[in-house]
Amino acid sequence: MGSVSSLSIHPGNVAHTMKLNAAPIRWILFAVTGSVLAALSGRLSMHTVNDTPSYVDYPLGSLTDALLSIRTPGYPIFLAIVSATVGLAWVPLLQVLLHATASWSFAEALRRRGMPLRPAIAAGGCILIGCTAADHISTISTDAPAASLGVITAALLISACRTRSAIQAIACAVVAILAIFVRPAYLFLIPWIAVAGWLLAGRGAAIATAPDANDASESTVAPSRLLGVKIACAVAIVVVGWMFVRKLVVSDFAIAPFGHQNLSAVLVQTVPAETLQDLPGESAELGRRVAEELDRQGFQMPSQSGGSLPTLTIEQQWGQVNYGVVWPLARQIDSEQNASDPLAAEIRIHRQIGALNRAILSQSPAGYVRWLLLAVRRSVWGTAANLAMHPVFLPMILLGLFWLLIKVVRQPAIGPIEFPAGWNAFAIVAITYAVFNIGFVILTSPPLGRFADAGAILLPGLIASVLARDS
Repeated sequence: MGSVSSLSIHPGNVAHTMKLNAAPIRWILFAVTGSVLAALSGRLSMHTVNDTPSYVDYPLGSLTDALLSIRTPGYPIFLAIVSATVGLAWVPLLQVLLHATASWSFAEALRRRGMPLRPAIAAGGCILIGCTAADHISTISTDAPAASLGVITAALLISACRTRSAIQAIACAVVAILAIFVRPAYLFLIPWIAVAGWLLAGRGAAIATAPDANDASESTVAPSRLLGVKIACAVAIVVVGWMFVRKLVVSDFAIAPFGHQNLSAVLVQTVPAETLQDLPGESAELGRRVAEELDRQGFQMPSQSGGSLPTLTIEQQWGQVNYGVVWPLARQIDSEQNASDPLAAEIRIHRQIGALNRAILSQSPAGYVRWLLLAVRRSVWGTAANLAMHPVFLPMILLGLFWLLIKVVRQPAIGPIEFPAGWNAFAIVAITYAVFNIGFVILTSPPLGRFADAGAILLPGLIASVLARDS
């Protein structure tokens, strides 16, 4: 009898084991789905863009040259490893798998927050097939991998705020650092982690115990509002450390000698040509040449009477003004005036454009404020339009409206919409992520589709999770 009882299997242990095995199975489903969709749509073929050479040809062999590059080393190191092993042709598939992992990890984080399986999978599925994946997953650029790392950061933050696990908090910081060093535009993660972590901790009392969380390591504990702040500080320390290294080696305290020209391409379109021609001090020469070149190439400029350019006009002209006017003129002036300066040309040019920005802002701060207000409006309706044009999200929106119509017809007095468990935390993360991401972008650049789509990557899942609950 003793030998028989020792071989018996308790039903609870079987159920627990099945639940533990369910998460890896779901990852496989995400990975297979993402890979199949990418293959069927031709997104496993490698594509290059204008930014590709600066990543592929990154000077990894020289510390000084690397620190002078306009790119941070995260993505170039990844490309170098892939190129040396399986070849760059594998980059699209690897980016698909990274994105599938991001989608899966976010769905699992919602699942462990208490959200039922179907809504959680729907939310993760929206990330998997979203605009960023559809448009950039096959390109040798940082758009897709940085977006994936941002989503993983969000998933780890949700989990860390629920469990207060040191391992998950460290993982969140590490992934956020990777995202920033792949794409510095993700510096917004530092303040976002602090704010989102604070808000998530406030939802601690409402956290439901997850169906999969049966052991002590997965149980919910009292939340700490300072956890997000601590993670953000850890990320900031690493970033500032990198900046100090650059200061010591190349005399430039910045994450990269890049960014001033993005803002300048906006600012020169917020003031009349006369303002550029009359800039004071060290920016006078560059301002004058920029004004002349803009006029020579036929760019639209604000009138001296005070009228501003439409946001779409600024957006459409931004790229050419950036790389076709401001940057080459700054480089030309630097070669004429600073040939004997021991400071690297990349740093001198970056600082020269930064001085131009400060001069314009000092002369006409109202133009920049007006730009910010218009850019907020543009980012809202532009993001909504991009989501509505998605081949899956548009039917989802229409289905949601149809579902609401049916509820109104069937129930004379329609009650409040019931959201799945964990949805409030999801909403906190998705909305704040979009606000901080896109808000950071418009400080220096137009909210172009590829920028705004990455910021809104979590928003479609908010709708899908509600529809999946009631379907």
